[in-house]
Amino acid sequence: MKVAFIHDWFTIPAGAEKVAAEIIDIIQPHGVLALFNFMDFKSLQKITQGRGVKTSFLQQIPQASEHYRQLAPLYPRAIAHLDVSKYNVIISSSWMAAKGVSKSKNQTHISYCHTPMRFAWDMEETYLRKYGFNSGIKKFLAKALIKRLKKWDEKTAKDVDFFVANSKFVAKRIKKAYNRKSTVIYPPVDTQRFTLKEHKEDYYFTAARFVDYKNIELIIQAFSKLPKHRLVIAGKGPMESYLKKIATPNVTFLGWVDDDKLVGLMQNARAFVNASVEDFGIAGLEAQSCGTPVIALGKGGYLETVIENETGMFFNREHPEVLVDTILRFERHEFDPYVIRRNAKRFDKEVFRERFLNFFLDKCFDNAKVVA
Repeated sequence: MKVAFIHDWFTIPAGAEKVAAEIIDIIQPHGVLALFNFMDFKSLQKITQGRGVKTSFLQQIPQASEHYRQLAPLYPRAIAHLDVSKYNVIISSSWMAAKGVSKSKNQTHISYCHTPMRFAWDMEETYLRKYGFNSGIKKFLAKALIKRLKKWDEKTAKDVDFFVANSKFVAKRIKKAYNRKSTVIYPPVDTQRFTLKEHKEDYYFTAARFVDYKNIELIIQAFSKLPKHRLVIAGKGPMESYLKKIATPNVTFLGWVDDDKLVGLMQNARAFVNASVEDFGIAGLEAQSCGTPVIALGKGGYLETVIENETGMFFNREHPEVLVDTILRFERHEFDPYVIRRNAKRFDKEVFRERFLNFFLDKCFDNAKVVA
């Protein structure tokens, strides 16, 4: 049985790439494919275990590494041209286009869905504003394109044999967008690397890509009202210059940090702060694995991973003053780091490995057919 693993793209090692690394280690695919690969060599080799990545024609477009998101109209054609005909089983890791790979009837396709296309199904107006398509003919054409992509997304979902969702929250979105059932298998948390530290330092921490939906702006605005509270931020992205401009002196930007430094930052933080609607939110569980409580927006995947007043606290409205009030309330509460870590252990990567392997064997052993 020959297996292909197809990921949307490799650019930076984030949450989806942690899932990809574990799936690759579990199934040992015969081929790894993606729309494009702009990741640094060392990080990529760690994820693929030395395998090369077969990419689409998008890889050859000049300056694609800087403007790959604007190439979305070409994703359907690019993914369809990736040849997977020699494989019996296709496993896609998809939040954009990977699940749209072309397959034959004698192939089995399992799609680990991080989310249906976010910009098309949930954040259309946000993306239109971000790229300047919020009025006139530009908005008309952009909305027409998004409508076309949604139809393609729905159509290709029918060719997936089995969907796996990374949370109950995403499972509901898969049902709403595609009218398909899915099995929830939570992403893997490396609790052996993110180890417990009881005593915390006096700073709050967040880590994310600097893009609109991560809502780092709200966190910075809240801490501007708390000048004696220190906020440390790890990450980079297109909003970096703007975020630095609005930040007050109590906010420190670290850029991207390596794995070892990230562990230390998580271990020592007074709390990890999240203000976005996450599909799952693996960073929050990595913090909990260190015994660090979480302050999070009470929506999305965090509702499945944070226990109110035991492993963290929620704020329920996206407003700086609401977050400020929650931080002050948080400081009046005591948390047990051992209880917090015990919650994270429920999502340990060994749990993921066992569940995904069993799912893979159950769905593919009898379904996969030899490709002539």
